[in-house]
Amino acid sequence: MILLIIVSTLTGAAAGSGLTIPDPEPGVAQTYDDTFRVLASNDPDPARGSSTVQLYEYDNGTIREVNRTVVTQPVQLWEDSIRPRDALVIANESDMYQSGLTGYYTIPYRDQWYTLEEWNTKWGERELRILPLYDADASQATDTDGEYTVEVRNPNGWWNPVYGAAVELNGSNFEVTNPSTAMVHTAEYQTITDRKRDIVEGFLRYSELAPSESVARSTAAVPMDSGSEVFPTVDGASTSLVWRSGSHDLVRDAYLGFIDVTPGVWYRDRYVTQTRQVNTYIPWDYRISVPTDYSESDSCTINGKSYSLTRWANYRLLDSQATVVDVTAGNISMQQWGPGQWTTLNYTSPLSEPRPLPVGTHTMTATLQIDAELQKRYGVSSSRCGEWDRTRIETRSVTLTRSVPIETVNSDDLSVDVHVYDRPGDDVVSIEWTGEQGLATGAAGWESIEVQVGEKTMYVTAPWRFFSVSWNTAVEERTERGTSEIAASHSYGGQYPAMLRYRMSPENVSVLADQSADRHIWWETTRVDEAGSVAATPLPDTIVAPENANRTPLYGQYAGTLKSTDAVTGESISVSAVDIWGFPVTTRKQVTRYEEAVLNVTIDDGTGTADITLRETDGTPISGREVYVDGATVSVVVTNASGAATVDVTRPIVQARFTGDNWWESHSTYYLRTQAVAVSSASIVVDAIEVVSYLNDAVSNAMLLVEWLVLGVFAVFWMRYMRCRPGGFA
Repeated sequence: MILLIIVSTLTGAAAGSGLTIPDPEPGVAQTYDDTFRVLASNDPDPARGSSTVQLYEYDNGTIREVNRTVVTQPVQLWEDSIRPRDALVIANESDMYQSGLTGYYTIPYRDQWYTLEEWNTKWGERELRILPLYDADASQATDTDGEYTVEVRNPNGWWNPVYGAAVELNGSNFEVTNPSTAMVHTAEYQTITDRKRDIVEGFLRYSELAPSESVARSTAAVPMDSGSEVFPTVDGASTSLVWRSGSHDLVRDAYLGFIDVTPGVWYRDRYVTQTRQVNTYIPWDYRISVPTDYSESDSCTINGKSYSLTRWANYRLLDSQATVVDVTAGNISMQQWGPGQWTTLNYTSPLSEPRPLPVGTHTMTATLQIDAELQKRYGVSSSRCGEWDRTRIETRSVTLTRSVPIETVNSDDLSVDVHVYDRPGDDVVSIEWTGEQGLATGAAGWESIEVQVGEKTMYVTAPWRFFSVSWNTAVEERTERGTSEIAASHSYGGQYPAMLRYRMSPENVSVLADQSADRHIWWETTRVDEAGSVAATPLPDTIVAPENANRTPLYGQYAGTLKSTDAVTGESISVSAVDIWGFPVTTRKQVTRYEEAVLNVTIDDGTGTADITLRETDGTPISGREVYVDGATVSVVVTNASGAATVDVTRPIVQARFTGDNWWESHSTYYLRTQAVAVSSASIVVDAIEVVSYLNDAVSNAMLLVEWLVLGVFAVFWMRYMRCRPGGFA
């Protein structure tokens, strides 16, 4: 059986795409454009294709590193460090997804450098990892001789590459001898939460955040997706025209919308979010169009003579006001906590108390009120005809309301039971779920389950991926003079960052094994019990989500063996689980520690039988267990109340094997596997033919080394016996 252990950094197709992706220059804090494109998974991937990955495989007790060519797969964004260059490679070749919906994932946009000495001064002496470098990779940090890659532990737990380190062997340990010049590479980052604030604030530059009223009234910034308005605009606040037929809309290009509901995901035509706190980002804009002044010539007749006159009308905007007057989620009136940002938290209370929404479906509604005050001056001018003028002030309004459906869920009814069966080198971990697991009514999906056994840590990850997608390609700035289009930005500090929200794609339950540098650990799934499934989700074709083609199973039980190269038992064991919102899931732990068993085989040459006993280390009998026997008339026996069984022997060597208790069977005490071998000294039994027969069986069945050792002892005994025996073969 071949088991995947760990996959290395993806390398591959970017070089052939024509896209130039710069490598980090030690000491140069260069800025990278477009790194936020990793959050636009629906964008085309120019270099998507095949890539080479390095992975470890476990095959019949041997761990080896191999290269595999695979179709470009999506990459998971962890709450740790990726380099700006890597973000560009991923955005160019594939897509990036998250397993949860917290907003604290970070995207890098600029290199940041420390000398190793500065790094240790800033964070304290940090752990170094020095590994042989097998493959040439220009993007990978290497030492000065190009033989090793050097990494230093980040305070948050991950590893940062070190460039230009001088590596020397000091005794049995490698060390870096130039900490004052070796460069640690990290990056400046922006959280996704901060990115979404930048997005909404970009759309408010001509409305809520406009530097003046004249700027606010002059321009409307309208998000567009491939030529279509993302949020439909309206014209209104109509006023009649003096001396002309028709009317004029004072308010133009007004819109209101919801960029995102956080923390949440757009799933099957609604936002799915949690119950404790709901936030949203609301862009809006408008512009004012004042009617042009008007005049027309005419004449009047006085005493049979015609005289010229001019009818005129002047228009002046006295004031305009626009504000989002009300945002509700269900029956809760949301409060504004920043430009375009609204929340269900009660900010008027001293502790900003949460106002939870009950589990269920609701409507989120926002209302934009725009008022315009217009002065109309009009009249008639003439040297002979009667002159007059009048002034009239009008207030015209537009009320715009938009709504989106939301569903609130939580994990209060979900619980996870983790049962660890402690064994040397192959601990069994069995996980069972109770309650709804997925984004069903009233149930938030779990994100991960962490099981720590001593120094070994494994993570069971949930079968869903959250892809961030952009849903506008450009922004139109509309004025009275015309319209200009500005592309949506995927760079830090861009004028109009692309709008983002999440889409969900089902995947598969998987296990990640976190291993320290001095040991290998790996996982083998051995038992699953399906309990429902998650249907495939309609997604844009440009999202790389191969597992989304079929229904994804959910499990009532998921179990397997956590194998390792150590044989430690009795370690401390801890378990925890979180849901996709980052909240803890009710978790219960049960630990069963396997006990050692002692198996003995004694051959009675007088009766031609063998007595088999299975006991605890203190001599307590172990009853009711199957023991497999070679060299007897029966192949399996069951121990009695005294932990014993008797068999008739057929060969000079009798081997007994207790394979250990299966963890899924019910026992008060669980015992480890063990075996024993006995050798007969009776001349009537010891026959050369039997020895040859045993050798044949031993080789064909690939018996354990201990059997060969016992056979060696028996061979010595046989030779001595033959030298002392009076006569040859009987």
